[in-house]
Amino acid sequence: MQPTKLAICSSLAAVFRARAYIFLGMGFLLACAHLPTQREKEGALAHYDLGIYAQQTNPQAALYEFNQALALDAQLTEAVHAKAVLFHLSFRRLGEAEALYREALRQKAGYSEAKVNLGSLLAEQGRHAEAMVLYEEALDDLLYPTPYLARANLGWAYFQQGNFELAQTNLRQSLAQNPSFCLAYFMLSSVYKAQGAWSAACEQLEMFAKRCPEHADAHRQYGMCLLEQRKPQEAAEAFAACVAKATDAQEAIGRSCRQSLGGFPKVSTEAEAFISIQE
Repeated sequence: MQPTKLAICSSLAAVFRARAYIFLGMGFLLACAHLPTQREKEGALAHYDLGIYAQQTNPQAALYEFNQALALDAQLTEAVHAKAVLFHLSFRRLGEAEALYREALRQKAGYSEAKVNLGSLLAEQGRHAEAMVLYEEALDDLLYPTPYLARANLGWAYFQQGNFELAQTNLRQSLAQNPSFCLAYFMLSSVYKAQGAWSAACEQLEMFAKRCPEHADAHRQYGMCLLEQRKPQEAAEAFAACVAKATDAQEAIGRSCRQSLGGFPKVSTEAEAFISIQE
């Protein structure tokens, strides 16, 4: 230990001994926390960046990198948060994910991204009231870069509680902030379906398919909605678009759309061309 650090620790210990009655049960405060050097901080950031690069395709490699980053700098809050997201979405170890989200917020109380992600985890568990508090706090943060996410999550929480009016209001505000946020169209369509407003639901799913044409499920959802409205030709065109867009990773969705198409006459060349041009 460097002399300056030793001096700091010794003086702290002396203070605590003089006032031991105040700090009973808090012996951990006597430990001298390791302060990372500049080189360790830079190394931690390098590992963090590698983890972010790997998290979509190789969660195990990402976890290794985040652990390496935190071994060098335990206060790298972004790495704590990234590890929480990994436990939440990739490994589905929700208890550990919640603890990590809360640790990130302990380190950085105004970390709105962590608040919104923790809110999503709580909402998954039906803890909507707790989640809504976190979404509202994030929306009060003028520096939070993606308020449309918190707004959409808030709308979905209202929907889960049966408040359709506030669900619609928040989801529409989310889309006003970011018209390309495709998931909000799907969420809004679900609110309309729950009220039996199938025409309005189909309008939102049509926007979903137009805004995110590469997502096969957007076309599938739109086709299913059109069937509810007894529009078989338009539904067949939507299912055909779904089949055309389904990637290997979306094989199950493509198979569902092919099965749905089996009940229709073959879509005409003109209709197929129209779908292609529109997308």
